[in-house]
Amino acid sequence: MTRRDASLKARARGSQAALVGLLTLGSIAILLPFAWMILTAFKTPAEAYTWPPVWLPAKWSLANFTQLFDTIPFARMFFNSVWTSVLIASLNILSAAPAAYAFARLRFPGQGLWFGSHLLSLMIPWQVTIIPVFLLVRYLGWYDSFTALIVPSIASGFTVFLLFQFFRSLPRSLEESVLIDGGSWFTALRHVALPAAKGAIAAAWLFSFLGNWQSFIWPLIVLQSSEKMLLPVGLLSLQNQYSVNIPVLMAGATLSTLPTVIAYMFVQRYLTDAAITSGLKG
Repeated sequence: MTRRDASLKARARGSQAALVGLLTLGSIAILLPFAWMILTAFKTPAEAYTWPPVWLPAKWSLANFTQLFDTIPFARMFFNSVWTSVLIASLNILSAAPAAYAFARLRFPGQGLWFGSHLLSLMIPWQVTIIPVFLLVRYLGWYDSFTALIVPSIASGFTVFLLFQFFRSLPRSLEESVLIDGGSWFTALRHVALPAAKGAIAAAWLFSFLGNWQSFIWPLIVLQSSEKMLLPVGLLSLQNQYSVNIPVLMAGATLSTLPTVIAYMFVQRYLTDAAITSGLKG
């Protein structure tokens, strides 16, 4: 081994060690808040406000979780958030997949104009449209109903664009075999494009689910009845103008993370398969 080869290997080991160290620090920075949240859910208020912070509770107790369910209708809010987020994410995929496929594979008059308009819509902040959409919802009589929450969230420009990028990368030979056999474009979408896009669809569904699960402003505006309240808005009611019971709030936050973890575990296999398939294509 020459001196130059030894120098290159030492430099490579140094770069790898620096990368591992950077990733370790990043992981710690991400996981520390979650660890503090979970541990604080089992602390007393005195331990939560102690400085310097006490990481482990002196006595593990479920009193904060009991108080959480006694203070707000947590189970109802939890159920409302779960079924609305799952429904919106699923309807989002059903509406976005045909649109993305049409933009990626079909040729029709004004296609460039329509797609350009779609891209422009992604640049409009949601704060600009929230008042017009609210006025429309109130005019239609949907105020304080789940319809007002679900219908405006079904269409997502981001989901269309994400699936468009995947459909555009598919080999056209896959669809041509279906069309030659007398199948339609819808048949090609259903039997070729959608099965091949499981990974992209899983990622899009997960993004949509997470976005709706943590949605706060829109549910706060359009839902007023306590029986329709969602979890992010419900957790806000644990605070008042002068104080907040941090351990109880952290107990609610800990339970609210469970559906996101379950959702990720549900789609993880599809994401892994998509990554492996992409690597094989590359």
